[in-house]
Amino acid sequence: MRIENFFEIRQDTLTLPQQQYQLSPVINLPLQDTIPVISTVTLPARTAFLGETRQVVYPSSITLFIICGLALLTVIKYNFGKNMIEVVQSFFNYRQTMRVFEERRESDKQAVFLSNVLFILITGIFVSIALPFFGASLLWENFAISILIFSAATGLLYILKACIWHGLGNIFMVQAFSKIYIYNMFLYNCNIGWLIFPLVAIIPYVPYEVAPYLIYSVIVAVVISYILKLLRIFQIIHGLNVSVFYFILYLCTLELLPLFLFIKCCKML
Repeated sequence: MRIENFFEIRQDTLTLPQQQYQLSPVINLPLQDTIPVISTVTLPARTAFLGETRQVVYPSSITLFIICGLALLTVIKYNFGKNMIEVVQSFFNYRQTMRVFEERRESDKQAVFLSNVLFILITGIFVSIALPFFGASLLWENFAISILIFSAATGLLYILKACIWHGLGNIFMVQAFSKIYIYNMFLYNCNIGWLIFPLVAIIPYVPYEVAPYLIYSVIVAVVISYILKLLRIFQIIHGLNVSVFYFILYLCTLELLPLFLFIKCCKML
């Protein structure tokens, strides 16, 4: 076989018939039927209990409130240093609490009053500092107004609690228990204010990574103090032979209800 014929045969065997492909007609479908559309959803910020916080820039006006708290603490320490020691001891010792209540010196009353003013101020500062970390909005988006409003609300809440418990004591003929409870309530506020003031005062000035730990520390300290206060109320009831019914009434009306209202307000913010 000649070489030319060989290549002709190989070419004939390798050549395939060309198929005629017809293009299918183009169908114009809506975009949502062909490509899945991913919608953008703005999710609310997680709460701090889920481990997510936000970076917050604090204005210089917050320093003025911290300086006022520091000045008030200095006045209390300088004029009522001995009374502060007795109040701190009463935080852990029930007998010390009853002794301070029975004496009720004028200097003790002044120290307790100023310390409760400090507690109210520190509470307003801490709530205003902590809410932005949890994704909540401040009142009128202003730290100064928010601190004043939360401080005023805290003061009115404790005045209202004292008035209600005084009225319940007169109605149920347990005036001794109501007086001791009111005095212990303000004593615990003094200790809480002194305890959390250093932590609250440095939160705006520490690095962002450290601030959440300080906020958690303040919350833990307040919760522990709250539990100790409930135990103290139970000690008073047991010491005065008062019915446990009053403790349940106190717990439901003057502690749990305001706590639920506060949580509801924070969720609304």
